[in-house]
Amino acid sequence: MPKRGGGRVRNWKADNDYFEHDRDDRAHNSNTRRVSFKPGTNKRQNKFNKNWNESAKLLLDDDIDMAGNAGQVAIHKGGFRGRGGRLNSPAPRSHLAKRKFIVGMLPWYQIIIPYGAKHEKEVILKALYSHLQDRFIPHYYKISGNAAIFYVDDVKIAEKLYNADRKIIMSDGFKLVLIVKNSVPNVAIDAEMKEKMKLTMAKRYNAATKALDLTKFHADPDLADIFCALFRPMIMLAAIDIIAENIPDLEALNLNDNKLHGLEHMKILATKFKNLKILYMGDNRIPFLGSLEPLKNLPLVELYLKGNPLVNRFQDHEIYVSDVRKKFPKLTRLDGVDLPPAIGFDVSEDVALPPRVQSFLVNPAGQGLVADFLTQYFAIYDSESRQPLLEAYHENACMSMAAGYMSHDARNTQSTRLNTYLPNSRNLIRITDREARRRYLRTSRLQVVTFLSELPKTKHDLMGFAVDLIVFTPQMITLSMNGVFIETHTTDNPTRSFHRTFVIVPNNNGGFCIVNDMLFVTNASKDQESKAFAGAETTPAAAPAPAAPAAPVASAIPAGEDQQKQLLALLSQQTGMNEHWSVNCLQETGWDLQRALFIFNQLHSEGKIPPDAFVK
Repeated sequence: MPKRGGGRVRNWKADNDYFEHDRDDRAHNSNTRRVSFKPGTNKRQNKFNKNWNESAKLLLDDDIDMAGNAGQVAIHKGGFRGRGGRLNSPAPRSHLAKRKFIVGMLPWYQIIIPYGAKHEKEVILKALYSHLQDRFIPHYYKISGNAAIFYVDDVKIAEKLYNADRKIIMSDGFKLVLIVKNSVPNVAIDAEMKEKMKLTMAKRYNAATKALDLTKFHADPDLADIFCALFRPMIMLAAIDIIAENIPDLEALNLNDNKLHGLEHMKILATKFKNLKILYMGDNRIPFLGSLEPLKNLPLVELYLKGNPLVNRFQDHEIYVSDVRKKFPKLTRLDGVDLPPAIGFDVSEDVALPPRVQSFLVNPAGQGLVADFLTQYFAIYDSESRQPLLEAYHENACMSMAAGYMSHDARNTQSTRLNTYLPNSRNLIRITDREARRRYLRTSRLQVVTFLSELPKTKHDLMGFAVDLIVFTPQMITLSMNGVFIETHTTDNPTRSFHRTFVIVPNNNGGFCIVNDMLFVTNASKDQESKAFAGAETTPAAAPAPAAPAAPVASAIPAGEDQQKQLLALLSQQTGMNEHWSVNCLQETGWDLQRALFIFNQLHSEGKIPPDAFVK
């Protein structure tokens, strides 16, 4: 008859061909066993839940079992209770495999020795030292119940202690159990702890050099009974407060070998210690160069970072030095090595800038030529017809004009809008098409003057010009200027600001002509409007000498006696005025020949200089 269940017969290929979950039972008894659903399975489930809750609690408390098994303490000396609750069943194979030490995320490890209380501290440490063949510092050794507990801050020592579990036989014949967990001691910062920290810092401070050495601060013998690791932010901040209160003028701080990693909370150093110039942070755990960002405001001249992971990330030492100096530009010493002077454009803080000048002349010999040229050019430009400017430009001259608003409030009214200039503006940022750029470029003398004649009629404030003579050679002159003008035929006579650059070359007639002209126009600022034409308005018609603007230009520097005679001769030669009037004109302009010529030409064109000025 077919067997119950469909008469299906199992064919085993080999003795070890069975279901994985039956392996333990078959290792103990070759007879076939039935699956049982007795209430004992619920007890096993409850035990599993209990172990799981305990493991989760350990993880939340930062106590991580280095073998990944929180139940190490619960292993019994008797036989293993297998499935079904029977004693002396062999342990599952997974428990027989050698467990491996797991490096924790935290730099500290807790060592628990069950029943270690029955041995003296020196006896236990001597046994550990003898077995490990290495000495270490057992931090915060204490007895808790029947167990001895201490901490180590070295992962290599923690791994050796982990591997020494049940391998050390004590004098009473029992094997020493060592439980290693990745855990940091708990700490509560109170007044007593701060006082101990303060006394410990006092003995580490060098008043002569204003230097404080906090190297491996937690290992100081005076702090043996309290946890005082500076890598904990709350402890570091407490230490900073103590230092700031007692050593506000600190110049050097040594934080080597303190397991530092995150430094975000240390940005307060820049505000607490304005004089801190030397900082040692070697042999810590700082992972990236970016981790130093909170310290970038410190005026450091010396920094020590050797022994941190961030240093090993750089394969090229020169790049490492360069990147560190980008964060600390004043650095002159790094990792104990003097650095070469940095290449840059920084100047010493005590270097005084030269006085501001109205104009710059690369060659003073060109001053007279520039004054004559500008006077003649703008006299024609501001006249009713600009056609005579044809003689001022080269046959193949180029000219471009750009316009733009310098602020958003410059286009609120009709008079301040640049509608006349914008349609012809050759702004290279906005005009990217090559053909359009070519179209806005005037490329012949006729095109240039025709375009200039279409622009609004103007009157320039010659006395307010700031002129720079950039190039002055027999072959070429480059002249740059800025100032203001008003539109004389426009409603409300708006005031415009301009910047203009001329490139001037000799012509065939022995004179000069413009080969390149660049003009930029925008609205004048309120300050420019208030000062525009101030000199012309304050000049009385019958004045014995041309008057200067209300506020003398900063470039008016008193010249030496020889230089004054030279300026006097040049002004008298170019204007035809006698010595008395020439001296008055130069004195009123602070011996600035260029401004004196501008004022003379403007007042002379208006008929405001009396004939007596030319009688010699």
